[in-house]
Amino acid sequence: MDFQAMPFRFPRQARTAAVALVLTSLFAFPGCHRAAYREQKALRAELNQALHEQSYGKADELARRLVKLTPQDNGSWDRLLQTQFALRDPAGVKQALEEWRRVVTKPSSKLDEYTGDFAAAQQDAPSAVLAWTKVLSAEPKNTRVLEKIARMEKSQQHWTEEHAAWTTYLEAQESAMARINRAFCRRRLHRWQDALDDLKRAQELAPDDPEVQRGNKLFGQMGPFLADIRELDASLAISPNDPGLLADRALMFLRSADFEMAFVDSEDAAILGPWAMRPKLFQAIALINLGRSAECEKIAVRQGIRLEALTPEFLETISRLDSEISVERSNADLYVARAWQLNEINQPALALQDAENAVRLDQKSAGASAECAYALKKLGRADEALERIKQATDLEANFSTAWQYRGELEMERGETLSAIESLSHAIDAKLRCKSGNNVTGGSVFS
Repeated sequence: MDFQAMPFRFPRQARTAAVALVLTSLFAFPGCHRAAYREQKALRAELNQALHEQSYGKADELARRLVKLTPQDNGSWDRLLQTQFALRDPAGVKQALEEWRRVVTKPSSKLDEYTGDFAAAQQDAPSAVLAWTKVLSAEPKNTRVLEKIARMEKSQQHWTEEHAAWTTYLEAQESAMARINRAFCRRRLHRWQDALDDLKRAQELAPDDPEVQRGNKLFGQMGPFLADIRELDASLAISPNDPGLLADRALMFLRSADFEMAFVDSEDAAILGPWAMRPKLFQAIALINLGRSAECEKIAVRQGIRLEALTPEFLETISRLDSEISVERSNADLYVARAWQLNEINQPALALQDAENAVRLDQKSAGASAECAYALKKLGRADEALERIKQATDLEANFSTAWQYRGELEMERGETLSAIESLSHAIDAKLRCKSGNNVTGGSVFS
């Protein structure tokens, strides 16, 4: 045997074996790959079908299998998140988001979008907007995400931020939906001409769209009052914390049937001028028309109030009294006068507030006691009403209307003799008043 040849023959054998192994692999691996690919394709098809049929339990199982087979595939994680959201499983969503971020080397922007969606579902608006904004850094023209940001900013009443989002959306894609939403947003910002321009464009794009039609009606109703609103806008730009001006503008919005804007102004006016009654009345009218009448109780306004029932004379008087009280907070007569006005429009809770303020400021005010009585009776507190009206007649013996009301209350209680005596006092007081010998205590109670 030629031992010198061995070193040369062995490498040749090794090379032959290596080549054979490589060739085997080249044929074997594609086969395995094709089998895996077919399995994944079948899984995706089955998963998509389950999602389409809203079979979310089945979809969850399939999505988990797909993620296990393709852990680096962003699309697989996307489908898993879809199923978790559909199942309304916050814990599952949170876990899937964490695993996606941990496992995938280069996660897609959908991870940030789903992170924002999850934060929104958890009522965490700042975190939602932050996550969605990360998506825009990679995809600045992603209109789906821009819409999410705009609607979230709207829910937080961040009008400037909402406006910016809709504007960016429209720079990327023209849309009637975005136009009408920006028109509504511009209304919140009191950018009236810009809002009307957006409305016009939205009408051109989608005249039959329900939101466009709603905008057309809303801005159409505002037309006759827009000049007054703009004038008040200018005044408020100089004096932004004037509750009287805010109430004036709230009234304009009520007349134009824009109850959202009326509520905002009346609520702000009530906060800035807690002594004023007009903002509370306007706030209640807005709440009723917004379907939130139950909230009227919080501001002590009865739900039956309607703008049409408030006469121009009443509106002028209550505005004047609010203004005078803002200057003279310790004037009992002003509170009595306003209590009378409030009793007249059947708002006894507010009337009682004013009447009790008047009593606190002037314990000898017969008019204040009388207004308390009238309000208490309307509130179903008849015994207290009788005590108050007795105080009024004790304080002012010639207070004819107080004597008359006292007689009526006593008659209701079956105290006939007392009622006759009180009504007789009322007649005598009126006669004395007519003869010019005496004047009543000057109350506006009647």
